[in-house]
Amino acid sequence: MSKTYKGQITNSVVELTLQEEAVGAGFDTPTIVWDDTQGTIDQVMGAIPDNWKNLDGSLKQLQIGSSCTSIGSYAFRYCSGLTGSLTIPDSVTSIGSNAFYFCQGFNGSLTIGNSVTSIGTYAFAECSSLTGTLTLPSGLTTLESGVFNSAGFTGDLVIPDGVTTIGGYAFNGNNFTGDLVIPDGVTTIGDWSFSGNDFTGDLVIPNSVTTIGSRAFVFCSGLTALYTNTPAASWVGTDALLSTTALVNIYYGPNTNDGAGYSATFQGGSGMTVSAWTNYPNIP
Repeated sequence: MSKTYKGQITNSVVELTLQEEAVGAGFDTPTIVWDDTQGTIDQVMGAIPDNWKNLDGSLKQLQIGSSCTSIGSYAFRYCSGLTGSLTIPDSVTSIGSNAFYFCQGFNGSLTIGNSVTSIGTYAFAECSSLTGTLTLPSGLTTLESGVFNSAGFTGDLVIPDGVTTIGGYAFNGNNFTGDLVIPDGVTTIGDWSFSGNDFTGDLVIPNSVTTIGSRAFVFCSGLTALYTNTPAASWVGTDALLSTTALVNIYYGPNTNDGAGYSATFQGGSGMTVSAWTNYPNIP
């Protein structure tokens, strides 16, 4: 293996760390964690193990290296001293359950590399102060229960086209704005999955959706119009639109049996006007 040195500047002094280059893999960097004096506490090459820094409140900075292929379950749970933005590099393919649970010190953006195909339950839950738009990797097919519950995002939410299942509480309690568009291909939307968000535009439900969970969109008080191409039977008994106080229009598409079952008080809504989605699939 060839060797190189990586410099870390501390109080104007450059500290050199010997690193090794994996054969045939190019130069891969380790994952490093620091304390509040910028002194290296620990580092690991390759996959981050389960429980690696679980409950370690001394950590103040994290750099996930290009050698990392997976982040284990509970790896950084309750590492609430970590701050700034969080970047998951393209080398990572999976993030374990509760990996960053209650890392409430993160106060910047979250960037998830496009190679990630699996994110476990509650992986980023209760981070509470993440900001900006959340763009998810295109290879995801399932958004597990609670994965971004109360993570604090303040921008738009972009769900990739390959997703088929959105778990319960997946995006509950954030501050997402703009439209909420469920991709064509999603079949299941879990209980309370989008509740309590600040969406300020349209909610679009495609005809692929067959199951909508209890109170899935409750307290999304900024939504103004629902465009739906799934039959009303998919929503039975859900109260999914409870406390969506700005929602005044429902537009039903050609797969809804002429809007049968949709009404002015549909699933907790109040005073809504129900009309045909005449320019389907386009949205004005």
